[in-house]
Amino acid sequence: MIELSGRFDAFHALDSDKQKRIIDAAIREFTDKGFKRASTNAIADAAQIGKGMLFYYFGSKEELFDFLCEYTIEFAKSTYLSRFVFDSDDFLERCQKLMEIKRRALEEYPMAIAFFENFYKEGNEKYFSKYINDTGALREQIIKSIYTNINYSVFRDDIDGRTITTYIKWLFNSYQNELADRFRRGEVNMSNEAAVADEWKRYEAFTNDMRKLFYKEAK
Repeated sequence: MIELSGRFDAFHALDSDKQKRIIDAAIREFTDKGFKRASTNAIADAAQIGKGMLFYYFGSKEELFDFLCEYTIEFAKSTYLSRFVFDSDDFLERCQKLMEIKRRALEEYPMAIAFFENFYKEGNEKYFSKYINDTGALREQIIKSIYTNINYSVFRDDIDGRTITTYIKWLFNSYQNELADRFRRGEVNMSNEAAVADEWKRYEAFTNDMRKLFYKEAK
C-alpha cells in the first residue's frame, strides 16, 4: 500500500485491509460519477465505515479526492516509470512493452488505473487542476521514452514513418481502452490460467497483425 506522508496519518494508521477497502470504495465512486456527483455516504457504506470516520481520516470530500489524486499519481510512478526502460529502437516493441507494463498495473490495481485515466472526466476539472503539472510530466516522460531514437527504416516504404507510428499508437490506445473496460467489468479473470493464456493469444495476434500491416517483410 502506497503511503503519503503528513496529511493523512490517521488513515495510514489503519490496517492495510481497511485502507484498501476505503480506497477502493472512494476510487470506484469518483471514477463512476466524477467529483460533483460522487456521494460520501455511498463511499462510507461501501467501505463499511461511518461517514464521520471518513471525514475524520480525510477532513472533507475535496481532501479525499486530493488523497486519491496523489495516491494514483504515486501508483503510476511506481508501476509505470520505474519499469519504463527500453532496450530496443523498434517502435512496435516499445508499444508492446508499454502495454505489458499497463497490463501488469491493471492486474495489481485496476481501479487505481481507472481513476488516474478519469482525471479529465467532465466536472473534475476544478478539483484536479492542481495536479495537471504532475500528470502532464508523467505523460511527457512516457511519450519521450517511446518516441526518442525510433528506427524508421524497418517500416514499409509507401507510408511515412511518423504517420505509421501515429497509426500504431491509435490502435494500441484502442486495444488498451477495450482491455481496461473488460477488466473493470470483470470479464478478464487473471486468476484463471486458461483465460490468461487466451488473452495473450489475442494480444499476440493483434501485434503480429500490426507488424504485417506496417513493417517491411523480413528477409
